[in-house]
Amino acid sequence: TRPGLGALSSVMKLYTYAGNTHALQTLIVARYNGIDIEVPLFEMGKDNKAPAFLKKSPLGKVPVLETAQGCLCEAAAIARYVARMRADTNMYGGSFFEAGQVDQWVEFAKNELDLPVGMWIYPILGFIPTNATNTKQAQEDLKRALAVLDAHLQGHTFLVGEGVTLADVVVSCSLLNAFKLVFDAAFLAPFPAVVRWFTACVAQPEFLAVLGPTALLQAPAAAPAKAAPPAKADKGKKADEAAPKKEEEAAPKKEAGGGKKKEKPPPPEKKPEPSPEEKAAKDKAKLIAKVVKEGGKKGVEIEGAADMGGLEFFCTTIESPEGDADLLQMAMTAMNAPADPDNSEERKGCSGRVGKMIFSAGIKQLAMVAYVPEASAEKVPIAEWLAAVAKDVQADIILQPTKADSPEGGLVACAVVKADPDAGKFPLKDKDSAMASAFAFLRSKDAFPEQADDDDDDICFGDDAFDGIDDL
Repeated sequence: TRPGLGALSSVMKLYTYAGNTHALQTLIVARYNGIDIEVPLFEMGKDNKAPAFLKKSPLGKVPVLETAQGCLCEAAAIARYVARMRADTNMYGGSFFEAGQVDQWVEFAKNELDLPVGMWIYPILGFIPTNATNTKQAQEDLKRALAVLDAHLQGHTFLVGEGVTLADVVVSCSLLNAFKLVFDAAFLAPFPAVVRWFTACVAQPEFLAVLGPTALLQAPAAAPAKAAPPAKADKGKKADEAAPKKEEEAAPKKEAGGGKKKEKPPPPEKKPEPSPEEKAAKDKAKLIAKVVKEGGKKGVEIEGAADMGGLEFFCTTIESPEGDADLLQMAMTAMNAPADPDNSEERKGCSGRVGKMIFSAGIKQLAMVAYVPEASAEKVPIAEWLAAVAKDVQADIILQPTKADSPEGGLVACAVVKADPDAGKFPLKDKDSAMASAFAFLRSKDAFPEQADDDDDDICFGDDAFDGIDDL
């Protein structure tokens, strides 16, 4: 241990909000270096505006590391500081050149990963409006960055040297939420080395101590087993097997030369066309399956968002019901369903502990379903929440609070807004207004954070990346 290390680390405190990956990286490095860092409870929108905190961070941003010598801001600077506190743990590589490689990957994470990951997951988290163009661009940028990362990792177990360094910690933390929320098996298929490296990193004891087990959006498929080579047979055995085979082949030929010609089998009977009622029932079943599937997937996304940011409530859209209130309630049930223990490859639902309001816009109406688990009922009364949103968009409450189908108990309620073009009532427009109203109510109850003022998230992605963010 470096002389004086105990004095340097004994009073260190890291100020940040729960789930901030730019702070988690420092805590993981501290684990590798055997350094204790206190993380006080911290509420964005409140504690970061306090005069005492503004003396530590004049811009009111996090993370901030408080040391005996003073305070450090900027996530990368903090992680590098903690990594350099010990030279014998390999956090900054084993040579001057490897230290430069570590810095290279730290910059790679900030410049090539953080922005596109943010622009892909922020709409899911409700921090910015959905923008299909930006999401597509983020996906393409990540594919290029992951291709570079995968090419390097095909010949290396870790990013620098023979063990985990600050480079692995920072890059894996930059990708953490993407692996949990949006990286499915299809997207990751071209990058097997990245998947191998990431799963190896998050399984390390130092990562587990800070992150806990990391549930990926979809577990990586096991590599197919190689087929066993055919057993070698001796020549004698081959000859013995060949004789019966020739006899079998000769038998049909004899039959072909004589006897009656075989008649062709009758054509299969055509199945009768389904009746309109049967066809409608089949289409309805397909639609329900689609709704349940979308709800289950959204539930996992919300579970990941809650784990990432400590969220208790959330708002999002479900497309497939197309404004049908009954189908939207089915989607909510699927979102709250417990994980299937027999299907560990693909998690579904799992977000019953998170209160939420979901929206679906169709041609004829906008449907909205609110759910509040029993544990959060006092913090956000469901009747009051839905009534506030309904009032803002002139919705009709069609289902008063009733018992929810959720392992966490609680209540569910539903409202609809009928389309009325003559009065300027359009479901898509009302959906945006309703969601903004729902978030505003949650913020009024301190149940959803204000926009996170993280120091690495102040960069825009395209001219309209943050259009309308003040409406959330």
